[in-house]
Amino acid sequence: MGPFPKYLRFNTVLLGVLSLFGIAAFLNFAWWVYLIIFLTGFTIAYFGTTQIASNFHLPAYCQAVDLSKKEIAITFDDGVLNPVQSNLVLDILQQYQVPATFFCIGKNLSSEEQIDVLKRMDAEGHLVGNHSFSHSNFFDFFSSKKVVQEILDTDTIIEQHIGKKPLFFRPPYGITTPNIAKALGQVKHKTIGWTLRSLDTVIKDEQRLLIRVQKKLKKGDVILFHDHLEFLPRFLPLFLEYLLKEGYTVVGLDQLLQLQAYQNKPSI
Repeated sequence: MGPFPKYLRFNTVLLGVLSLFGIAAFLNFAWWVYLIIFLTGFTIAYFGTTQIASNFHLPAYCQAVDLSKKEIAITFDDGVLNPVQSNLVLDILQQYQVPATFFCIGKNLSSEEQIDVLKRMDAEGHLVGNHSFSHSNFFDFFSSKKVVQEILDTDTIIEQHIGKKPLFFRPPYGITTPNIAKALGQVKHKTIGWTLRSLDTVIKDEQRLLIRVQKKLKKGDVILFHDHLEFLPRFLPLFLEYLLKEGYTVVGLDQLLQLQAYQNKPSI
């Protein structure tokens, strides 16, 4: 689904709903008119908040700039939650010589084993992005100040160990809010979404997941997986073989989006 028009933003919808309430009150409309206005505004705001590709609260980068090429990018969320599984995923990516982007959670980069995996990701040519520090269930209720701190804390950890400060940020659950938009404006990170959500946390069978991804895959996709899932090392070779068969090329997320992945690094 394409993005909302640029003029359709949270503040615009809020102002529109309030204006309609004012008109309805002035003209003394029936109660159900107020209900329709409220439900319409709520539905638009809910969709815009939960669908990162809508660009409702902030601009999000979700697909290739050049859709003429048969290229895709692979991304993994919750990086290094399980170092053993992350290493297995890295083994497969190395075998197929495929680049990926790992959006890492700051609190998951605490042990020596986790840091070793982070360093391996970077050493083998993968990109490392910021996925917040806590990945809290209440992240979308955080103040802009707290969101900024979450991002900066994770940036610091990543930069400390690989010498690069990430500019790619993926909000937990893909939820965006006015506070998150305000925070991203302050830290100057790029919000990264996706076009193909694999649902690998729900479909925990490699064959069923492969069928779903095959049906939905198209040129320019940014695909979302999770590197900590136990069955994923069984799925990945099947998926990568399918990509080879169908003539797809897996490229780095920075190349696909034509964006700079790290601060003070050359642009793509």
